[in-house]
Amino acid sequence: MEEISRGMFVCEYAGEVISFAEAKRRQFGKRTEENNYIIAIREHAGTSSITETFVDPAQVGNVGRFLNHSCTPNLYMLPVRVHSVIPRLALFAGRDIHAQEELTFDYSGGYGTQPAAEAPLTVGLQRKQCHCGAMNCTRFLPLDLSILS
Repeated sequence: MEEISRGMFVCEYAGEVISFAEAKRRQFGKRTEENNYIIAIREHAGTSSITETFVDPAQVGNVGRFLNHSCTPNLYMLPVRVHSVIPRLALFAGRDIHAQEELTFDYSGGYGTQPAAEAPLTVGLQRKQCHCGAMNCTRFLPLDLSILS
């Protein structure tokens, strides 16, 4: 209902922090028409250290799970640690946002980069169409295949 200034904290993408095995189990248990809220965050520290965190707000979450994807988002996500090794997924305004403008973020984690075009079919899975309407729209929502391997 009000303007949001660039750099301002908007909300947390809150949910259950789950293991890779649990994320995989939940993903394989979903029907094609069901929504997938699981976010996989990969943090790189040096050349060989990658920390993965999986957050699923489907059952335990907040308003963040209702934010839509856009290939030209106005929010970006950063992992933030507050008295814990487990990050909280904070969404910040990437630019000034007008009152009543839809809040969106790039489900692949990008912001301000040209999205890569992706094929509609991947490993036998039907990709979900993107309806963001951006000039640079890739036509399909991002899909993290690592959870399916």
